[in-house]
Amino acid sequence: MFSVAFLANQAPPSQASPQEVAWVMLFATCVACAFLILWILVNRISSDLGGMVITGYIVFIFYVYIQKFVNDFVSFEFIRHRFFFQDRIFLPLALIAIVLIFYLSKRFVKWNPSIAKYVAISAFILALWNLVFWGNGQLRSYAFSEERSISGITLEAPETQFPIYWMLFDAYGRDDVLAREFNFDNSSFLSALENRGFTIYRKATTNCPSTGCVLPAIMELEDFGALDKNSIRALQDHREPNHWRFEESAVVTLLSEIGYDSLELSSERSPAITSEPFSMAYYEKTGLSSLPLNMQLWRKFARFGLVNNMTETASQAVNDDVVVFSYNLAPHPPYYFDAEGNFLDPPILEPDQQARINNWDQKDAYIGQLKFVNSQILTTVDEIIETTNTDPLIIIMSDHGPASNWNEGNFKNTPSEALFNERIPILKAVLIPKSCDVSEFDKSYNSWNTFNVVLNSCFNAGLPIYTDDVWWNTGNANQYYENGIWKPQLGQKEVQ
Repeated sequence: MFSVAFLANQAPPSQASPQEVAWVMLFATCVACAFLILWILVNRISSDLGGMVITGYIVFIFYVYIQKFVNDFVSFEFIRHRFFFQDRIFLPLALIAIVLIFYLSKRFVKWNPSIAKYVAISAFILALWNLVFWGNGQLRSYAFSEERSISGITLEAPETQFPIYWMLFDAYGRDDVLAREFNFDNSSFLSALENRGFTIYRKATTNCPSTGCVLPAIMELEDFGALDKNSIRALQDHREPNHWRFEESAVVTLLSEIGYDSLELSSERSPAITSEPFSMAYYEKTGLSSLPLNMQLWRKFARFGLVNNMTETASQAVNDDVVVFSYNLAPHPPYYFDAEGNFLDPPILEPDQQARINNWDQKDAYIGQLKFVNSQILTTVDEIIETTNTDPLIIIMSDHGPASNWNEGNFKNTPSEALFNERIPILKAVLIPKSCDVSEFDKSYNSWNTFNVVLNSCFNAGLPIYTDDVWWNTGNANQYYENGIWKPQLGQKEVQ
């Protein structure tokens, strides 16, 4: 109970829904019962072995937390990466430690029912404490205090309705970033899109470096840089890759008034609660993470997400009255695919921050997955163009760039110039129907105006066009970059 509550308290509310936490609590109870039955059976043979089972259970529950502590404690990279990282010999060392800890505790600690009772009560109180904080997060409600940008806005229905596809690929780098930071030439892919009628916006940028900031702003047609924090949180709350709630967005609200239906697809949406984000995070934190990858059954859905999602996206081409939002985590780590689409086995599905940094350092793996993403995009685009009854509007873009320079900056703190100039440029390519005014798309290439220019161009909406300013953290004036140009901030050494 404590282990589940502790993880729930760490996770954002959108990543730890009541249903997921309830499932994990049931799963954790079954695990505890399994250890209890094992203890009863083993204890009949030897009380010492029974005590090791109890110690082993504690290690099992907090396996990755202990592993992280060891990794952080050891300062020598050689030891960390060859002995502790990814369970290379951590598991046998943990088994040896269980035996040592049991005999040392038996020798130096006088256990009795009273001590056990106090430990159990303390753990129960701490579990309730964590659940209260998590529950407050679930009940949290922020009010939008500004006037909405869509107030008084109506769309003009086109003479011929056309489908709209918004395909987003998380952390897909702009071509100049890929060339500079990854030594990769992406021109053949961009040329393939141009040959299919797409316009490539080679100066496209985002206004915020995090997915949870960018996507709600696009969906809600709002300038997050001009809103107060509570209004921003009201739009961001409970949105995450598993379910962005696109159907509730301002974009869909306006388009539905002229006859459009909406569909949200996500490569991260699991068909079962057993493999949703919080559930997977819990499995990865326990000793289950030490199992061979082919025995980690919760991975089976996630690694097929991109292919299934793109297939489902293309299948909507028979509809003219639909706006499709297709979110795809790739090429963002973890790396499930190589360039040919062969399945890889990432060691951690819900990594901690250090593991995430290490993932970004695997530049060849990132480019391999990006190449496979390119092939999936072209296949999907071709099927849509061949099947659709009218000229479709297709937006292919990223929310932000990659983060191979993460070691030079921090997403919460002021970024280095290298991290900023890698993270802010984005991929943006648009296939524009002939019925739309192309000149409207040239008024802004930044992410927060994505649908402002679409609705103005194709439906005569009259929405405002926001500036190209970048907020590294919205609402923090010390992390504001006018016109998206990096500059040294307070506390940084001025660069001459």
